[in-house]
Amino acid sequence: MFRGPTKRHVVRLLVATVVLSAAVVATAFVANELDPTAGDVVESQSTLPYEERRSVAPESNGTTVITVQKFRRNFIVAFAPDGRVRYFDDSLDRYHDVDPVPQGDRTIEFVGAEYDGETTYEVIRRVNLTTGATTDLYRHAVPRTDRPHRWHDVDRLDAHRFLVADIRDDAVFVVNTTTGERTYEWPAQAHFDTDSGGQFPRDWTHINDVERLPDGRYMASLRNQDAVVFVDPGEGVDKSWTLGRDGAHRVLYEQHNPEYIAGDGAPSVLVADSQNRRVVEYRRENGSWERTWSWSDDDMAWPRDADRLPNGHTLVGDTNSGRVLEVDETGAVVWQVNGLPSYDVERLGTDDGNTDPRPAARIGLTDSSPESEGVGPARSVVPAKVHNTVAFVVPLWMSGSVQAVALLGLGAALALALLVLAGGVGRLRTAKR
Repeated sequence: MFRGPTKRHVVRLLVATVVLSAAVVATAFVANELDPTAGDVVESQSTLPYEERRSVAPESNGTTVITVQKFRRNFIVAFAPDGRVRYFDDSLDRYHDVDPVPQGDRTIEFVGAEYDGETTYEVIRRVNLTTGATTDLYRHAVPRTDRPHRWHDVDRLDAHRFLVADIRDDAVFVVNTTTGERTYEWPAQAHFDTDSGGQFPRDWTHINDVERLPDGRYMASLRNQDAVVFVDPGEGVDKSWTLGRDGAHRVLYEQHNPEYIAGDGAPSVLVADSQNRRVVEYRRENGSWERTWSWSDDDMAWPRDADRLPNGHTLVGDTNSGRVLEVDETGAVVWQVNGLPSYDVERLGTDDGNTDPRPAARIGLTDSSPESEGVGPARSVVPAKVHNTVAFVVPLWMSGSVQAVALLGLGAALALALLVLAGGVGRLRTAKR
């Protein structure tokens, strides 16, 4: 243990580190209070008459809907094309997938969850963004547990049926919202061994997305298996179409919300490749998947949604940086809103002549992040999975650098406490002698 002058120097260094770390954290907090992000003001703006609301997001070519899902912060917000808050709701405890119904700029449907004691209600809700009229289309009760149990995605099939990604039971099923009957189910155990992915049964597949394709198949994202599968109802998984493989992190690493792009006969899949901190697109060529495009930047933290817009741009939701971005064909950010740790993002009401998303190969997108192929970018010495777990529970105003400083200060405080404690114990032993 340190003694004499050495100990005094160490104590002074630790005290200085604690003080400076606290100052950096306090400065970041005050800066955020003085210059709040869009995410900090959307609730207060929503309480004002619409004509009195100010623009808090940049202008866009349609209504942008964002579901926010972060530790102790969950809501849905819609920005009008002029950047004003058109709709806000935080009455549910969780918000996940959102879709336009029908294609347009007035009505949406989303899936969320509501807690009631020991029960969680899975809720499919429809909202008219203009009037605020709300209808719960379906509610399903499940036991509330500390394991993942909230539905992350539903996909409308027709007037009465929804396709559901059931994260709790590791399955895809079809439910009739009028009768409550389930008319089809595909359990992940029909194709995957229970020793793959995450811990069985606590968080085995973390199935987070499902979509019906034009040919009738279902595309599902199994996050913990690092795979997107294609299920033919009645036939099962088409193995030759599976994108990714458990542990093959150079392809996908715990992805979210893949989007199927039919293209011109050679389909593509655009994916938020979450732990690799990028969005990436794969094209089906000669019976296999080939990477055709990816995008990332220095601030990308944990993307969980990416949609190709009709104009060829890509809308990206990056949870842990709190940004929703629109990236053009060259990779430049042309629209951005901050302070919104999004789960799902949608742009509604675009009317630029194109109704279907186009693949990267067709519109000549510029690949801006070839170095991101692998287990997270080399820019960080902290594994992405560790960083994202921490970042999910800390406030957004604590950037990566502020988090590092706070951690340094905490370590110094603990070391200082140990030195003080050791000194006290040493004096007690001397007194006993």
